[in-house]
Amino acid sequence: MAKSPRVLETLPADPLDGLPLAGATPDGWTEAATRDVDTLLADHAHCELKAASTAMSLAGRFGEFPELVADLSSLAHEEMRHFERVHAELRARGKPLPKVGPDRYVKRLKAAPLPKHPGTTAMLDALVLCGFVEARSCERFRLLARESKLPEPLRALYAEFATAEARHHALFFRHAEAAVGAKVARARIREVAAIEAAIVRELPVEARIH
Repeated sequence: MAKSPRVLETLPADPLDGLPLAGATPDGWTEAATRDVDTLLADHAHCELKAASTAMSLAGRFGEFPELVADLSSLAHEEMRHFERVHAELRARGKPLPKVGPDRYVKRLKAAPLPKHPGTTAMLDALVLCGFVEARSCERFRLLARESKLPEPLRALYAEFATAEARHHALFFRHAEAAVGAKVARARIREVAAIEAAIVRELPVEARIH
């Protein structure tokens, strides 16, 4: 099946373009994902729920920053709309929303020890880690949008989601820089990029977004 120009026109040629990721998704991930689309969609739906919950949790945790809270509230609403659309895909396939196991990627990312430097804060690290989760999702949505084994409507949906995730990761990094300054934030982003890439290399290749 030929790749649809309408899908590809919204995507950069390189799935890593504009993202802070230090390494690409391992070979074989798209094959695993397209081999079990029902599991992929179920995992994706849960990812959207967790993203909405995380955004609202951060809004409550850092309520003294009104611009951040406003952006996180909008983000949570958008993530829930994404959940509804992925859930609709599952229902259209005659599938329920099953429980999924723990997100090993996110758990390992959050558990990774980060060295303390002058100017680093818990808020900085929370925002940077969320930014990387969004960035990795963006890269993988771009890969799915280009995957000819998926039906065109699903590829188009993933192209749309990829554009949204690019905005989301930039939102988190923008607020990280506003909180501690660009120099400190960008140094932390580089540190986390190396950790995140190592986690992705070590995790099994399976039909999950992370």
